[in-house]
Amino acid sequence: MKNQKINFIASVSEDRIEDIEAIAKKLRDLGCEINNVLSFSGVITGSSPSEIPLKDLKIDGIRDVEPDRKIKTIKK
Repeated sequence: MKNQKINFIASVSEDRIEDIEAIAKKLRDLGCEINNVLSFSGVITGSSPSEIPLKDLKIDGIRDVEPDRKIKTIKK
């Protein structure tokens, strides 16, 4: 269990999107692995060690953090 990771999606506050790279670096400094930094939409995706609660990733500049999940499409 020690090496498990939690995949997350973090939304950056609209007024901090220009700082998205610095915010991603702060998440890396906390021990997160960053997969994508989407400047246009203000989203950072990555994973954190399971011992770090997602609420602790809500650092300055982050509006919301949620677990990553798979989305299924509905066939019509």
